[in-house]
Amino acid sequence: MNLIQNVLQNWSSYELVMEGVLILSILLISLLVIYLSSKNKKILFLSAISLSVLMLVILIGIFVSNIILKIHITEIFRMIPILSLLFILSNLGILLGFYTSKKKTKSFTFSLVRREYFKDSIKQTVFLALLGISTLLFLSPQTEVILSISILSSVITIWFTYWISRYFLK
Repeated sequence: MNLIQNVLQNWSSYELVMEGVLILSILLISLLVIYLSSKNKKILFLSAISLSVLMLVILIGIFVSNIILKIHITEIFRMIPILSLLFILSNLGILLGFYTSKKKTKSFTFSLVRREYFKDSIKQTVFLALLGISTLLFLSPQTEVILSISILSSVITIWFTYWISRYFLK
């Protein structure tokens, strides 16, 4: 319990509630849009797992940065979920866009969607790596940690989503 209190010591209960409501509303609206666009429960379930894993990895990243790196968690760390959600939603949007464009074709299979998702995941991972490398030299240490946690959590989630898609997109 001390760990949670140390991490959240500068946040008021109002800030915590509002941050939770903001993130939860982004997640729910994203899942609703994904379902309405795809009308496929497999894609929806894969997206829900992906977003859940992202939030878990973000929490682990924040706690690790507080414990190991001894970085004081302030309100600027609110940017981590927003940045990471932006990266992951763009990745899921690419998956959804390819799925909706190809689902009515005669030769449609989920293996085709997975193959294209693999290619897009590689491209997005390279983009995020280059983004991180190019900006880390010019930022303050606290901002470097925020960007690093956002990028690492996004990359981990992208590849976890690809790995787990083998089981859902059959």
